[in-house]
Amino acid sequence: MRRSLLKWLPLLVASFGLYACDHSTSQVTDEQIEYENSMKDAVPDGYLFYRDENTGHLKYIAFDGAITDSDFNILDSESVDLDLGLDCYHPEVSPDGKWVAFSTSHENSGAQSDLYVKRIGSPYPPQKLNAMSAAIPRWRVLPNGDTVIVYVDDTTVLPSKGMESDSEIQMRLKAWKETGTWMVPFMGGVFGKSQKIADGAFNGGVTVDLDFMVTSSALLMGRHVVYNRDGSVERTSDTVWYDYEQTCNASLLNDGSKRTLFLDMSGKQGLAFAGESFRPHQRILVVDSLGSVVAAVPSPVGTAYDHTEWVGYQDYAVASLQDANLLHTKIVLVNMKDSSVTDLVSGGELWHPNLWIKK
Repeated sequence: MRRSLLKWLPLLVASFGLYACDHSTSQVTDEQIEYENSMKDAVPDGYLFYRDENTGHLKYIAFDGAITDSDFNILDSESVDLDLGLDCYHPEVSPDGKWVAFSTSHENSGAQSDLYVKRIGSPYPPQKLNAMSAAIPRWRVLPNGDTVIVYVDDTTVLPSKGMESDSEIQMRLKAWKETGTWMVPFMGGVFGKSQKIADGAFNGGVTVDLDFMVTSSALLMGRHVVYNRDGSVERTSDTVWYDYEQTCNASLLNDGSKRTLFLDMSGKQGLAFAGESFRPHQRILVVDSLGSVVAAVPSPVGTAYDHTEWVGYQDYAVASLQDANLLHTKIVLVNMKDSSVTDLVSGGELWHPNLWIKK
């Protein structure tokens, strides 16, 4: 973008017919905010957050050392159990490593969801965003330096080829565009006003310039936004990728490459790129900004991936690993460059990993 995002937002609102809402924090005191902002700034080299599906709690492991080290290992580290009295999904650590955001519903559930942010290590309860529905939070630092959380207001699955007729797919796509993608500032321990930034629930992520966004529930789709010199929107272009076949767990990498990883159900394009057969979720697939498959990383023999996400390094992903009984018994680090897989956590039923790395 040619202007700061702060100056662009009013133009985006005018161009899309969108609006801002005074979604604010509930049940949070000045004393809590003051305490949490006074906590020590020191953070570890990394956090691994995940959902314990058996309890619905969040758990996390704090660790030191770089994931690129040959002896990187956190298997013996003790996890912290966060019993917040909530059903917690999709945790994501803030860019500064101080906060974790999460929602109370998950991709493809179709259920109403609340969004919370908790100061890591604070004894206070998490802060709730005052919104009708908010799910799948993703932190972003905007070009002007503001820290925001991008979220969607709907988690309903879209039908894919084989699930519904072409006419049903088009009808549901039209209804999907009535959902929304939102952005809310979170600075100084306080939520700001939520801004609707796009029609349609782009649960896979949005670039910090708002010029590209993706979704995958169950259709894999990308939206390109082209701006005029004055910052107004010239046009938008939505493209359904992967031949309308079923996909899930999309994650957009914000390194400028606009690559998106996802999982599939052994789709034709994935099979053709891999050059060999594989079962559903046995490849982490990557597409470029035009939807062309550019990588296919296999799961270890006898397993399949789930809940895939990029991590801080552009050539790494984190995922739950399913065994032959479809149990999510491990969380693994996946080197997307050489296809090596490192165990991070084992045991139980482990969902929605988020690996945060200090920059």
